[in-house]
Amino acid sequence: MSDYKVIGIDLAKRKLHFAAINLENKVVLKKAMDRKSFFENLSIMFPKSETFVFEACGGAHYMAQRLESMGHKAILLKPKDVKAYAKVRQKNDINDSIAICKASCDPDLMHVKAKTVGEQEISYLHKARQNIIQQRIQHSNALITSLFELGYLVTCGKSTFAKTCQNFVNLALEEGFINKTIADQMLLDCKEISQLIVREQMLDKEIAARNRCSEKAKILETIPGIGTINASILSIKPVEAYDSAKDFAASLGIVPKQNTTGGKIILGRITKQGDRYARTMLIQGARSLLMRSYKKNMPQGKLSEFIERLKEKGKSFNVMAVAIANKLARITYGCLISNSNYQVL
Repeated sequence: MSDYKVIGIDLAKRKLHFAAINLENKVVLKKAMDRKSFFENLSIMFPKSETFVFEACGGAHYMAQRLESMGHKAILLKPKDVKAYAKVRQKNDINDSIAICKASCDPDLMHVKAKTVGEQEISYLHKARQNIIQQRIQHSNALITSLFELGYLVTCGKSTFAKTCQNFVNLALEEGFINKTIADQMLLDCKEISQLIVREQMLDKEIAARNRCSEKAKILETIPGIGTINASILSIKPVEAYDSAKDFAASLGIVPKQNTTGGKIILGRITKQGDRYARTMLIQGARSLLMRSYKKNMPQGKLSEFIERLKEKGKSFNVMAVAIANKLARITYGCLISNSNYQVL
C-alpha cells in the first residue's frame, strides 16, 4: 500500500517542487529537485506506485507520459481549479504544490486527460496550420492595402488574391501604379504567400493521411458538416470523460451562458469556454452545412429538419450556425461513444 494519498508537483522549466499528503490529508513531504535528478531518483524516493497530480500546463502531458511509463498514476488538473486552493497561503512553489494536493481531493473537479504522443502530434499539426493561415492572411491583407494606397484596387476575394497575387502586382506595374523597385519588393511578399500556401497544403495532406489511420476520424467524417479538419480535431477529444452529449457540447463553449435567479431562467450568449480552435472550426463546419440547406443540397433527415426549424424561427445566420454546431457536437459524442457511423434518420 502506498505511503501517500497524492503527491502534488508544481512544474517549472528546470526545477520541480513537490509535496505529499497522507490519508489524513496532512502534509508529510516537501521537496525541490531539478528535472533530471527527479527522474533519476524517482524509483528510490517512491518505490511503490503513487498518484502524482499537477496542473495541465506546459510540459504536463510529457510528465504524465513519463510517470505512467514508470508505473505511476498521473492526474492533470485545470490551473483555474487549483487557484482557489492557493489563496490561503503565501505564493511560493511549495505552497502551490500543496494547493494541487488539496484540489485533487475535491470530487467535483474534472480531470484533464493526458494526451498521448500521437495526440500531441495532431495538436501540433493544427497549431502549425493555424499559424500559417494567420501569416498568409496577414501578408495578403498588407499587400492588398499597400496596392490600394498606391491607387491600384484589388477587386477579387482574399483567397483568390493569395493564389494569384503575383499577377496583380505585375498588372499594377504595367498600368503605372507602382515602379520597378516597389514591384520587386511586393513580388518577394508574393513569394512568401505562395510558400505559406504550399506549407498549408502539405499540412492538410498530412492531417488527411492521419485521419485515414484513425477509426474515430473515419467515423466522424460520416457526419454532415464534419470535414477532414474537424474530424481530426474532434477525434482526439476525450468524449468518454463526459457523462452526456450535453456536457461535451458545454466543454466546447457552444452552450448559452445561464443566469438564473428567483426561478426565472435567463440565457445569454455562448460561454466560449474550452478549446477555442475546435469551437471555431466546428462553427465553420456548421456554417457550410447551413449554406447547403439554403441551396437544397443536403440529405433529408432529422438534422436537416432541425435546420429547417431554426430557419422558420427567423433566427440570424450566426445564431443558427452556433445552434447547428451544438447539434454537431452532440452527434459527435453519440457516434464516438457508440463507435458507429452517422446514420441519416
